[in-house]
Amino acid sequence: MGVFKDEDEVYRYLGKIFQVSLADPELGPKLRKVGSVLKLNQSDPESTIVIDFGEGVVQLGRDGGAPVTRPIDAELEMLADTAHRFWLGKVNVALAMARGQIKTKGKVSAVMKVVPITKPLFGTYENILREAGRADLVDAVN
Repeated sequence: MGVFKDEDEVYRYLGKIFQVSLADPELGPKLRKVGSVLKLNQSDPESTIVIDFGEGVVQLGRDGGAPVTRPIDAELEMLADTAHRFWLGKVNVALAMARGQIKTKGKVSAVMKVVPITKPLFGTYENILREAGRADLVDAVN
């Protein structure tokens, strides 16, 4: 079993970091400028997050958040644990793709444009977990 007990936890923590990043006055405009639409398919537990960086929209699952209406530029498939470890600064995306830990479809360039912009959010993700009383999710990785 992965670090998240169910898809609701994935959306509560991983979904929130995208919402926070797009709302951030400094990072939000940089992310919107990328303009890509990414779909993240996670397993263990099964969950899907679609982010339209250009419109600043995050869709959590089929029914959560605003619906994304623009075409998807790239899809990523990974364990939810891999996404969690990424947001804690423990995953090199290019290396994880080369090792097959992250599988991609579509424009890899769309993914690689977003990754460097997100690095300042690693501490924010850790704070989200700690403030939610889930320091165990941080400490398990460190």
